[in-house]
Amino acid sequence: MIDTHCHLTYDGLHERVDDVIAAASAADVDRMISVGTTPADAEKARALSHRKPNIYFTAGLHPHYAEGYTDKAALLDALREKLADPKCVALGEMGLDRHYPEPPFDVQQRVFEWQLELAAEFSEKSEKGDKYLFLDQPDDKKGTYPLFPKAIIIHNRQATDDTLAMLGSSGIDPARFVFHCFTGTADELDKILAFGSMVSLTGIVTFASAIDLAAATDRIPLDRLMIETDSPYLTPAPYRKVRPNEPRYVADVARFLADRRAMSLDDFTAAVDTNAERFFRLN
Repeated sequence: MIDTHCHLTYDGLHERVDDVIAAASAADVDRMISVGTTPADAEKARALSHRKPNIYFTAGLHPHYAEGYTDKAALLDALREKLADPKCVALGEMGLDRHYPEPPFDVQQRVFEWQLELAAEFSEKSEKGDKYLFLDQPDDKKGTYPLFPKAIIIHNRQATDDTLAMLGSSGIDPARFVFHCFTGTADELDKILAFGSMVSLTGIVTFASAIDLAAATDRIPLDRLMIETDSPYLTPAPYRKVRPNEPRYVADVARFLADRRAMSLDDFTAAVDTNAERFFRLN
């Protein structure tokens, strides 16, 4: 089972990360993607991924931190180098968030646009067959790696129309985006599905208060669905009071959704894992 979105570098997890990974393995969660929210956070996730073969990482700037980045070239250079790492499987998380008044929405849009430009750049380089000489790897993996179009992890909170407008203007294939931790309305979900992106669900879907969300997610085609914990946040039922959340609890998200779809847990897990392997190019 794959936890496609966790934050193993965050407080509550990073200081005991070996135990967290071992607990996940005991729950049959054998691979995890530690998502970077700033360049520095992505660097910590990269270091962990180089130490643990079953951990991958991503590099991006979360909209909550947008105000701290005013130098476009410096930000993109910091992300570009990490994206070339063969253990880096996506750009993000990045996007838009209207839930909080800060940072200003136009500042969020600015850094989001910058990162979409970087995603397009990687697409162009891959089409030309460009490669990257990467030396910061174990001896048996040092060498030249082809550059691939990166998967893109979208943070969208109460900004679906704005987000889709920017994604649509980017010219990037909609199938390369995943709307992580979807918690919106059925109408918002329909717009995302019509656009052509993937959708990922967290423990929120298991909450007793999330009846409408759970019902809406029934309409997600199985081949467009992934699961995650977003740990250390959002522990699923029946462990709602457990803090912090951990990757091992992605199994409970899977079990809840499998039951909703009248599928066996094995069949459901095989389907969403196949989606994650395809989307993130996991080996």
